[in-house]
Amino acid sequence: MPDKRLRILLSAYACEPNKGSEPGVGWNWALHLCEKYEVFVLTRSNNKTTIENYLTNHPVRHLHFYYYDCSKSTLKLKQLPYGVFIYYKKWQKDIPAVARKIVLEEKIDIIHHITFNEFRTPGKLYKLNVPFVWGPVGGGQFYSPVFKEAYFNKRNIGKEELRNIINFLYINFSHDIHNAIKSAAAILIADPSTEKIMPSSRNYIRLLETAYNPERNHIKNYNLSEADAIKLLWVGGIWPRKGLKLLLDALGQSDFRDFDLEIIGDGEDRRACEKLVKIYGMEEKIHFIGALTYQDVNDHYDHADVFIFTSLRDTSGNVILEAMSHGLPVITLKHHGAGEIVSDATGTRIEISDYQTMKKDMMNAVLTYYNNRNLIEMQGRSARNRIETLYSWKHTVDAISQVYERIMTDFGKDA
Repeated sequence: MPDKRLRILLSAYACEPNKGSEPGVGWNWALHLCEKYEVFVLTRSNNKTTIENYLTNHPVRHLHFYYYDCSKSTLKLKQLPYGVFIYYKKWQKDIPAVARKIVLEEKIDIIHHITFNEFRTPGKLYKLNVPFVWGPVGGGQFYSPVFKEAYFNKRNIGKEELRNIINFLYINFSHDIHNAIKSAAAILIADPSTEKIMPSSRNYIRLLETAYNPERNHIKNYNLSEADAIKLLWVGGIWPRKGLKLLLDALGQSDFRDFDLEIIGDGEDRRACEKLVKIYGMEEKIHFIGALTYQDVNDHYDHADVFIFTSLRDTSGNVILEAMSHGLPVITLKHHGAGEIVSDATGTRIEISDYQTMKKDMMNAVLTYYNNRNLIEMQGRSARNRIETLYSWKHTVDAISQVYERIMTDFGKDA
């Protein structure tokens, strides 16, 4: 019998193989959905070379790509402040005409918007006469003044406060958001902060916007751990909202020095962080590795004892999933997606309070693992199990399959 598959059109502006963040999210949704569906992806022409090179070396069945970029003159908008966002809005405005042609030629059953995943820009594909799925969407996190001391300068705080205003205006006055909410066959929300600000006029489905393939790595060998300095690991872009300063302040203002911290990543705050490390006299304890490829980070997870995630604002955190899959317990702030991904059985969640208390609680968490090495293995194994059962791509595809099947039933089609 012929392989009768649902035909899904993904809107994935960000979509590239072997990447993290949004490009990795777009790519992985496409790659894993095509195991069950006939998947057509509408993405940027800028991504074409990377995607086609990958597919030449690693052919994938049931996966097809369409590419579109705005005019060359419009591309220049990306050079302006917030230019990427301006260009993305123009791209969204243009693609319905492209998508309409794909829908007719490929007999698309469902249109699913994947990236960018922030709630402010659902696009306009909900206007097409095809069931529209939006999300999982995030981006509904707001800056809190309790994190004021976690920033190096007032300019970055000002940007966060401006973002709060923009979020408020979008959720209350955006026609596209309100129309997408009204028209979508299903809306998926990635984290509790975003769900909290969305209109209560309809029901939402909770599903993380990203996931992990546990087959990518094995759980670490705990027998390799030494009973001396505790090995801490921090991975991410060293940007203001990632909160690395909080960790450096917590370590620097304590008397504890029997640790070794690796920081993997780069970004605008790196120089300020390196200067702060020198002020605290921790140059021998803290090592800035720089940015590494997606694959090269793997070894660092296996040689660490504890992973620390300090993001002040994030929908989720791909690096948390990576660390947990390797069997690392995670110290994180108890908010946004991270506070939900990590459980009490898989790590330590720092309550949001005043800055001094959060620094103290973070340091106490490090000391707890230092004094109880068995806890590292116990929580690490639970972390790996949590990834396999709740945050694997298989689980995500199973969850979205139920959504697609319900939509097909509602629209009187065969799933």
